[in-house]
Amino acid sequence: MRNRTRWTDALTLLAALTAIGPSGCAPDDADAPAGGVPRHVLDEPEVVSGEFGSVNGIRVTPDGSLLVADRISGELVLADLDAGTRTVVGSRGEGPQEYEAPSGLWPFPGDSTLLVDGGNNRLTVLGPDFSFGRTRPRMEMLPEGGVTLLTPRGVDEAGRIYTGGAVTMSIGAGTRSSEPGSDSSDVVRVELSDLSTTTVARLAPRVRPSLESRTSAGNMMLSMQQTPYTPSDSWGVAPDGSVVVARESDYHLDWTAPDGSVRSGAPVVYDHVPVGQAEKEAWVAGQGRSGIGGTFSVVSGGGGSSSSGISGSRPSFTIDPGSDDVDDYEWPEVLPAFTGRILIDSEGRAWLRRHQAVGEPWLYDIFTPDAERAGTVEIANGHSVIGFGNGVVYATFKDEVDLVYLERYRLPGM
Repeated sequence: MRNRTRWTDALTLLAALTAIGPSGCAPDDADAPAGGVPRHVLDEPEVVSGEFGSVNGIRVTPDGSLLVADRISGELVLADLDAGTRTVVGSRGEGPQEYEAPSGLWPFPGDSTLLVDGGNNRLTVLGPDFSFGRTRPRMEMLPEGGVTLLTPRGVDEAGRIYTGGAVTMSIGAGTRSSEPGSDSSDVVRVELSDLSTTTVARLAPRVRPSLESRTSAGNMMLSMQQTPYTPSDSWGVAPDGSVVVARESDYHLDWTAPDGSVRSGAPVVYDHVPVGQAEKEAWVAGQGRSGIGGTFSVVSGGGGSSSSGISGSRPSFTIDPGSDDVDDYEWPEVLPAFTGRILIDSEGRAWLRRHQAVGEPWLYDIFTPDAERAGTVEIANGHSVIGFGNGVVYATFKDEVDLVYLERYRLPGM
């Protein structure tokens, strides 16, 4: 049974039902949001498919089927949403024709697909028929003695990988640069042919988690606690290699073309959403569901039983979900303007989800390549846009037992 948000306002429901056309997407809403751009509603999907343990990436095939990376179930699934069929591609394992934890799928040159296998810590190229081709480790040694970490957060049509943060670490004495995904403020492009790197965008530094150290019974404990709703720049990559960055300082878009030229849009006008009790409880609950945890602790010192490690003992590592008491955290007054990464649709437009109050429908701001907002798209609460096909939008949602479903909508015009 689908877990869809019920509309409680009868007037809103009547207006939406009157406006919806045969495609299932409402045209311009009469009550346009601040800024005067049209607002569209993704209401009933064309088709729904499930159930998945997780959807960590999709790859649209020429016939409209979807290759789905399901890390939790440990499967690559070829799903025909219209026919309702599902076929497992390949098998689980460590061999050359296998995978352990499918963690991402990206279009690759020659109608092939780049599979990120988090379990085996490698990248695999799948042919147009999803046959398994060449693989390479995600961590590679460089001739000069460093290590390269290949963690794609975007791939362009030339097969170049884009990642957040520095992608190289030196080994031995001296300094070490931060890993991808840290608070480093670089977007880096990696050429897989020779592992050369180019910084293509700069991001505002992220707010670091709070650190606390204390000593007890001869042991030193270092705790790191996540900070709720920290604002940060968001970014994505277009097929031509353009890098799109949303700036959290005043919520505008910078669209950097492959030649390095930058188009900056006007700041987006939006209503700030206060952080209330519901938003606090939702964030705390989300930490537990994500498995990341609210607190990461390192304990070391004389109390250990092993002779190796800091101060003659082996350090122990624990991940704690953190306190479930909202009063134990420092909360901002309002939510950040946006959340998540930027996605590029089949029309070349950028999609970025706006933060909304808990229980409200989700909103995506849509930007054209001139970095200006062209419209806003509404979808039911908890339904997350994950990708696009030819004229369609794919989204996911979870049911009450956290099973994940895929759904397809018509792509709205702007």
